[in-house]
Amino acid sequence: MSEALSGTESVRSAEEVQRLTLEWVAEMLEEPEARPEDNFLDLGGHSMLALQLSERAKKEFGAEYDMEVLFEKSIADAAAELSTRAGRD
Repeated sequence: MSEALSGTESVRSAEEVQRLTLEWVAEMLEEPEARPEDNFLDLGGHSMLALQLSERAKKEFGAEYDMEVLFEKSIADAAAELSTRAGRD
């Protein structure tokens, strides 16, 4: 997929994915102090917002968030997992 990140951009892309993920979560949840170690659900996220977040990621990076990771782990973990998969597409 041409929108997907290439392996040569993986270090930069991981930082970019995390930055945008935090920005999007903060915006969607109206939580400007969202941190990488926070959990999406703990901040007030739910399945419909997760789908919207995932759609943004698909448009931007060519891959969607893994919902299990997004719901059970930190925002940073969800972003890292997305970055890894987006780099492989």
